[in-house]
Parts: sequence; C-alpha cells; structure tokens
Amino acid sequence: MNTTTVGSIMERDAYSCSAQDTLKDVTKSLIDLGVSSLPVVDEGNRVVGFISDGDIMRAIAEHKTRSIFSGGAPTMLYYDDETIEQKVLSLKDRNVMELAARKVLCVTESQSIGRVADTLAKKKFKKLPVIDEHGRLVGVIRRSSIMRYAFDLLFHDDEDEKRGE
Repeated sequence: MNTTTVGSIMERDAYSCSAQDTLKDVTKSLIDLGVSSLPVVDEGNRVVGFISDGDIMRAIAEHKTRSIFSGGAPTMLYYDDETIEQKVLSLKDRNVMELAARKVLCVTESQSIGRVADTLAKKKFKKLPVIDEHGRLVGVIRRSSIMRYAFDLLFHDDEDEKRGE
C-alpha cells in the first residue's frame, strides 16, 4: 500500500518574509496576503523563524499590573501604561526576528500525510513549512489541504455513482 506524501498535496507557492524585514513590513504582508502567519527565511531561502499574527497581538496587548512578593513587601511592580498606539508605533521598525519563533517545526515532502495530520492536530498548528534536505522552503502544508484531500477520498465514490460509473 502506497502512503500519500505531503509533496502531493502541499502548496508550492508558499508566502514567506525575510529575516531582514521589519515588523511593519511583516504586518503589511500578513494583511495584504490574507494569511495569519509566515515562515521567515534567510538570504538562502532557509527557514530561520516563524511569525504569526498572534506573536504581534501578544506584543501589543495590554498587560496586567503584576507584583512579585518575596516576604512582606513587593519586590517588583510591573505597570503597563503604554497605549496600543504607542506599542504599535514602537514595533514598526523592529526586526521580525525579535518576535518570531526561532525553533520552527518543519516537514519534508516525503513525510506521510497521516503523520503530518497527527502533528498539526497535537500541536494545534494551522500550517507547517515544507523544506528540502538543505532546510530551504519549498512549500507549506495546511490543515485545509489535508481536509480537502480527506474530503476527496471520502466522497470520491459518491461522485462516481452520480456519473453512473
């Protein structure tokens, strides 16, 4: 029995951003492309990070005041008095790698769809970068691609019956 691989259903035209990009550039790309995350690549197209809208949201979110107690009195007080506008403006010229995850889970084209589906489900990821043997980005595999593949398998016989085959 042949196992279908990621390479047969992945998207080969994967969007990415450069490790040299600013967060302003990345935010614009996320919005313009209508995606929620991007692999970050170096000048050799090797995956060196992963940035998501969630990373940016965490950076601009309002933080609660925190006190750390060591005995009787607080030793540290963290007070968030910046507005969201101030936080956004302070991010715009920062490098993407300041917020990007540096440990990126990637897959290869030869991995089975079932194994990757398991990883996506367990990690609660929506997509994973697909790399070659040199760590270069060659595509992306999304949950939606695996669902489409499963849908085609589930309903293929139904379509054949409708056509009278």
